[in-house]
Amino acid sequence: MIQYFQFDKELINDSEFSMISGSASTKFFMKKALYMLLVLYATLFLAVAIPFVNTPFIPIYFIGLAIFIVFSIRLANQVIKFRGYKNGKLKISKDGVEITAAGKSIQIPADEITSLELNITGDLVIKKNTGNVSFPVSLVIEEERERLLAMLRDTAPGRTTVINKAWEFFDAVSVALILAVHIIQYIIQAYFIPTGSMMDTLRIGDHLFVEKITYGPIIPQMIGMDKPVHVRWLGIREIRRGDIVIFRPPHETDKDYIKRCIAVPGDKLEIKDGHIYINGSRIDESSYVKGETHDYSLKSKVQGIVPEGKVVVFGDNRENSMDSRYFGYLDIEKIKGKAFFLYWNTEQIKKLDFSRIGIIK
Repeated sequence: MIQYFQFDKELINDSEFSMISGSASTKFFMKKALYMLLVLYATLFLAVAIPFVNTPFIPIYFIGLAIFIVFSIRLANQVIKFRGYKNGKLKISKDGVEITAAGKSIQIPADEITSLELNITGDLVIKKNTGNVSFPVSLVIEEERERLLAMLRDTAPGRTTVINKAWEFFDAVSVALILAVHIIQYIIQAYFIPTGSMMDTLRIGDHLFVEKITYGPIIPQMIGMDKPVHVRWLGIREIRRGDIVIFRPPHETDKDYIKRCIAVPGDKLEIKDGHIYINGSRIDESSYVKGETHDYSLKSKVQGIVPEGKVVVFGDNRENSMDSRYFGYLDIEKIKGKAFFLYWNTEQIKKLDFSRIGIIK
């Protein structure tokens, strides 16, 4: 942020301000470098993981790149000034300003100071008739920097307040957005059921939470990555038969489906007389299946041994569900999470019926 000041002798107290050095400077630059990496990561992550828009969301690249460039310029200036102003100091008094840098001292009498400016790179520029002198106040401990600026009269306090408030708002919203998207991507997400393919387990109008901890997080495909990365070792367990999962089917690029896992890698799946057989044994699905199970494909896509890295998923409403019988085996990496908790159905709530609210099985 750019600020403009006047040298007001009535506000000045004799003070000395030193640049950071030693371990303090190491921590300062490590913190700045880490912040730059976080800005870069947040940009790449948000562009591909932000919900409710088509991804990658290009405007985020431009916003993040602009912020990254500004902070890069600022950091580069700080590194240059740290080396050039080795052990620099700024002394201020009613008589003027004295800057010591690299063993040299420059004195600016108060009567020669026309104005001061805190520029975007974090330098305090002292303007006088014969030229300008600058000092990198961004390399002064924050509390001391604030004390220094408080001794200078801001020529546009209203503008400074507005800019500060705007930056605080942008910063707060950005952090909240980044945290929210990470929670949605890696921990828990709300979903709405628009179709009857999972009836009667899940009905049209159901609102539920899907948790993303059980199977481990999936890092979205960012720039430089060939595909999303499923970090299984951070999960609690592998997918099991009977789990109800959210996933992106192979034939859809912008829709999420919810189905029940019927067979896992290594299982032998057969469909006979409207029933499911796993490894030669008929499984009892009477507690959740609606209708009979038929193989509607002209060529069986999923009967036989389930390949490694694949699962078979069917809707509970077997006669009205587009599932593995249509699109084939599902890559485990396409699974986003496990259905966890049903918390709302508008029509039932209107009737004060809360009987279905709870853990999804």
